[in-house]
Amino acid sequence: MSPIPPFSFSCRTSVHFGSGTHQKLVDLLTSAQGGIVLLRGKSSATSAPVRQLLEDHGHPFVTVICPGEPSISSVNEAWQSVRETDVGVVIACGGGSVIDTGKALRVALQKGAPLSDDDFALGHDKLTGATLIALPTTAGTGAEVTANAVLGTVDGTSKISLRGQGVQPSVAIVDPDLLRSAPASIVLGSGLDAVVQNIEAYTSSYATPLTRALSGPAISATLTALRDVIETDQSDAWEALALGSVTSGIALANGGLGAAHGIASVVGGVFPAPHGALCGRLLVPVLQANMAAAGSNAQVQTDTLMCQKIIAETFPPAETGDPYSGFEAWLTKHNLPRLADWGVTADHIDGLAQASSTASSSLKNPVKLGTSELARILWAAL
Repeated sequence: MSPIPPFSFSCRTSVHFGSGTHQKLVDLLTSAQGGIVLLRGKSSATSAPVRQLLEDHGHPFVTVICPGEPSISSVNEAWQSVRETDVGVVIACGGGSVIDTGKALRVALQKGAPLSDDDFALGHDKLTGATLIALPTTAGTGAEVTANAVLGTVDGTSKISLRGQGVQPSVAIVDPDLLRSAPASIVLGSGLDAVVQNIEAYTSSYATPLTRALSGPAISATLTALRDVIETDQSDAWEALALGSVTSGIALANGGLGAAHGIASVVGGVFPAPHGALCGRLLVPVLQANMAAAGSNAQVQTDTLMCQKIIAETFPPAETGDPYSGFEAWLTKHNLPRLADWGVTADHIDGLAQASSTASSSLKNPVKLGTSELARILWAAL
């Protein structure tokens, strides 16, 4: 037996999981001090059960709508709208964008000022103040259990992260019942994010025995659940997809990701492309690049072949000799856009590849990929 190398592990968020668990919000608010801010997405449907719960139990709240992926500007606008309120609880009920907004808003509330560039150079490990309760309405990002918040820069040309254990939500209530009202395109994109996060957390060069134990079994379970949710809307599939999102979030927070997420972070900072959909489109080219890379060792080969086998078993190949062809055909059938559909052109490839080479997640890829290899990945997804 090989020796186990030293590693660290953390998840400061208290997690409640299961159908109907959004009702626990009432108990959590019993001893809460200060006002309540509810963050939600553009659609009122996904947060309706939570809003009704607050109203039925006499908890007044201020609503802040998060119209899209968060940026420094949008978070500061949210802060301006509630700065005169004695905020004791921030409830982030929505997808990863809403939850990341909640994380960043709590930082601004803590400092009593809008976010600035300086906040992104700090580690927010001892953040106190407002309680942050996350209720995800999409199964994908795992943001409810991660210690970072990804925001667009003021000029809209890139994305940067607030980091630190203090950024993590105080409580996460993961109720699969809250996921079912999301549009099909959101379900597909966010679900692909969960799939890719489990794969990349398992194969990451920073993976640990514990993160691999969490993410490994979740690869097949999450991929199967996504297929079944999209095709048959099974209740147990929603539960499995929600659980896959949580495991991916805990695993990535403690073991890192890989090049699909590194490239997606760069492309998503320049083009109006949803993060999860980008990761899903980039997954196969990244797995192929990892397998073919000069630095690919026996462990990388074994891990990649395992992922390849799972994908081929879940989506039987449509073309002889191409184990990924069934999965790619399924993505096409369900209208997952290609990079060109979001405005990426051949002229952008080299610049995006260069920027992706230094992205945080790319540096944790199981094998180092050069700019030429990253460019080929982008070409394949174009």
